[in-house]
Amino acid sequence: MKNIKKVDTIIFDMDGTLLQSDTYCVDAIQKAIRDVYTKHKINAKIPSPQTILKEVGKPSRQFYLDILPKKFSYLIDEIQIGIRKNESEALRNGKGKLFDETIETLQYLKSKGFNLVLVSNCSSFYFNTVLEVFHLDEYMDKTQCIGDKKGLTKSKIVANLITDLNSHCAVIVGDRFYDIEAGKENGCITIGCLYGYGNKSELKEADFLIDDISQLKKIF
Repeated sequence: MKNIKKVDTIIFDMDGTLLQSDTYCVDAIQKAIRDVYTKHKINAKIPSPQTILKEVGKPSRQFYLDILPKKFSYLIDEIQIGIRKNESEALRNGKGKLFDETIETLQYLKSKGFNLVLVSNCSSFYFNTVLEVFHLDEYMDKTQCIGDKKGLTKSKIVANLITDLNSHCAVIVGDRFYDIEAGKENGCITIGCLYGYGNKSELKEADFLIDDISQLKKIF
């Protein structure tokens, strides 16, 4: 493992790491699916909150494939439009929130001179809405999501941003396996967030585990 004291860049996942997305996303997703099912006269079970939160953090299209029955995959684009609308309204109406001490932790890390980066497996529309509502771009040197360009993966985004910032030692902080995988593939130190939406077993390869975001102040 690289020396934590040599870190110059800290890369954050968004949902389940900085953003407590369960405060609005479950209702937004269930409503969009219900509306589309009603429109098409489909009598089918709506995914439960547990099912939805279990899949949060996956690449956008894979998320929809995993919460919907396979026979309804043709409705993904239509459902996604509804979810974008519902989530945007919820966020702009104050229903979303960051995890406690997120802003204070970002301010602390920024004051220490670290490059701060935000990445996500989500769509560009959702990503940019979150950035705007919570003013996260004020703290970030770089931001990107897989929806920004066809063919992107979180690992590719991390690789590109490390190069762009000429980083010699980076850390990735996230709550899902995809974050740890992207970090390992790019030689990063990895920090798993136990307070997010992943389970402890999928974070077992992380170099560090934290119970809340403010613990980054003790690490750095």
